[in-house]
Order: sequence, then C-alpha cells, then structure tokens
Amino acid sequence: MNSSLAPPAVCSTGARPALCRFHLALHCCVLFLAITLPIAGHAEHFVIYTHSLDKQSEVIDGQLRGREHAGKRAFYLELVNALLLEMQHPQPIIEVPLARGLAELQARDNVVLFNLSQTPERQPMAYWLGPTLNETDYLYESSQRPTGIQTLEEARDLEICVLNGSSHDEKLSALGFTRLQRNNAYANCFGMLAAGRVALVASADVGLEQKLQHAQVPLDAVKPSPVQLGRDQGYIALSRSMPPQAIALWREAFERLRRDGRLQALYERYALPATAAPAGR
Repeated sequence: MNSSLAPPAVCSTGARPALCRFHLALHCCVLFLAITLPIAGHAEHFVIYTHSLDKQSEVIDGQLRGREHAGKRAFYLELVNALLLEMQHPQPIIEVPLARGLAELQARDNVVLFNLSQTPERQPMAYWLGPTLNETDYLYESSQRPTGIQTLEEARDLEICVLNGSSHDEKLSALGFTRLQRNNAYANCFGMLAAGRVALVASADVGLEQKLQHAQVPLDAVKPSPVQLGRDQGYIALSRSMPPQAIALWREAFERLRRDGRLQALYERYALPATAAPAGR
C-alpha cells in the first residue's frame, strides 16, 4: 500500500482508544478527498463544439472568438466564451461540421454543442440551455428569378440548399423532399442561389445580412418567399451524461448573464450589423 494512504501508526498496539479513533477518522477523510477530488475535477472538463461559423469568427491567441457585428454565430461564440469565463473555466471551443457535433453530443461525456434548434426529434438527446435567440425560418429565393411558390408543397420539385444536419435538413427530409443540396456553410448556399445552381435556400432571418456579405451577394438580390418553415429558438445543448452539478453551473451562469444585461449587450455587439446596433454601445 502507498505509505501516504496507510493507517496511522498511532493506532498500533497500546495506543489510547480515543486518540486512535480520531486519527482513523482523519485518515478516512483524507482518503475520501484523495479519491473524490480528482473525479469532481474531471467532471468539470467539457468538450465544447460549435459549427458553421462561416466568416463570423477569428482566432486570437489560439482561441476562437467572434467578430464584432458579424452575425448570430459570432454572438453564440462570444456568449459561450462569456459563460466559460463566468464559471471560471475558460477553455478552447472547437469548430466541427454540424453532423459530427450531433454525433459527438450523443456519443461522448461532458460535450457542449451550440447553437442548436430544439426539435422534437432532438429533445431527448441533450439538456437544453436557453433560448439564446428567437428567429423565423424561410425559404429564400432570388429576386431576379423568383420561383412563384406559395406553399411548401410547391417547392418539392425544386433544388433547395440546406445546412447539412440542420433542423431545416431534418424537417424537409422527414417530409420526403429529395432534391436537397446539403452544404456546410450558409454563405455557400446563398452563393449557389445567386449563381442559379439552386432555386431556394432554407435559412433563418436573423443574420441574413451577414450571410449575404460573406457570400458576396447583394442584399437586394435575395428575398424571402411566402413559405415560412417555422419559428425557431437557439439553444446550447449539454450531453445527457453531464453530472447535475455541472448542468447547474451552466444554467446559473446563463441566468446571471441574462439578468444583468450582458446577454443583450453581447447580442448587440456581435449579432447585429453595425448599422443596426443601438447608439452609445
């Protein structure tokens, strides 16, 4: 046995019973802490993934950071960085394709994945922190080549670009749409729309201006069709294997940022275009 964990010598034959009991109790406490503290520390190590950043991020001192006024994904990135700082647990965030992030969320312990829509199919796979943002989803079309669709059913035979693994991908696939062009970046989808390679793009309204800037597509070249795919809310997903005390840490940190106005300030600084940000901030 490791000598540091061996029973105290004071409990040898002839020792006073009261003193022996005290040292035995002290030894048990030390042994308990030696075993449990590394476990508790390990439980606080998170593997943090995000996806589809397009050009909304930059690397500063080896860390992914959001670009000011770059869009909603820059906001999500800075929100999670702020949450980690609030929990006194700063660590790297890793960008992966959405499909891989969803697989890791279900397969590994202590995984954090953002930003996600909480669909009925996804709800059982994670604990959900948020909502972080409210948005409306449309099928967007070219202003120069409008499709003329009025209903979702009328879009069934058209080429539609979707973010691979997104809630739009899941919804349209479940409805039997077969002409989906999957891509890992919204900017690429809108570039394909401008080039006439697809007829429609499934996207949320929040951050549209920045997506078009990244695709180098003029804002007036794209318009929402009459077909609304639904309303959406963004969430941070925490893996189901995460311990309750860790879940509580994330929830408490998020609530503090929401309550004291830092959440709104981050949204205005990173999600909104510079022209739309409130004056004086």
